[in-house]
Amino acid sequence: MKAKTIVLGVGGGIACFKAVMLASQLTQRGFQVFPFLTQAAQSFVQALSFEGVTQNRAVTDHLVVDDKGISATLLAGEVDAMVIVPATADLIGKIAAGFGGDSVTLAALVAPKHRFFCPAMNDRMWKNAIVQRNVRILEEANWKRIGPEDGPLAEGYSAPGRMAEPETILESIVQELDF
Repeated sequence: MKAKTIVLGVGGGIACFKAVMLASQLTQRGFQVFPFLTQAAQSFVQALSFEGVTQNRAVTDHLVVDDKGISATLLAGEVDAMVIVPATADLIGKIAAGFGGDSVTLAALVAPKHRFFCPAMNDRMWKNAIVQRNVRILEEANWKRIGPEDGPLAEGYSAPGRMAEPETILESIVQELDF
């Protein structure tokens, strides 16, 4: 059986460390994971961390073409699924508006039918009417939302907005892809 392939789109936020854990867990479960990082994500985690756990080169620029002549855009359109973790308010808004200015948003525009996003943000951002509208736009475009959960936030208190745990995200993906 051929391994299922996933583009893991990583947004910039404190929950980035969970994205590395998810990449590792997906790889261990038999998925072929291709990490795509926004510039903001690279402020929190290094591409090398993802490369180490996935054994695939991390895409950090949407204009990159690999040594086989395969562009990041082509790769993103040929995989089985796309997962965005953490899906920040900024990243959700850009995808909802159809922007494609970086590797993650461009990949989202060509993503296959199995698409997941895992919100992570401050509770006030999560409850914002504009963010909620953008979430609905993604859901109406058949993006499956995983989370957020109630729990400790970076601000030091518990509230809705905490990214789902990697295990929860993994099980949702496995269930959806029937893997």
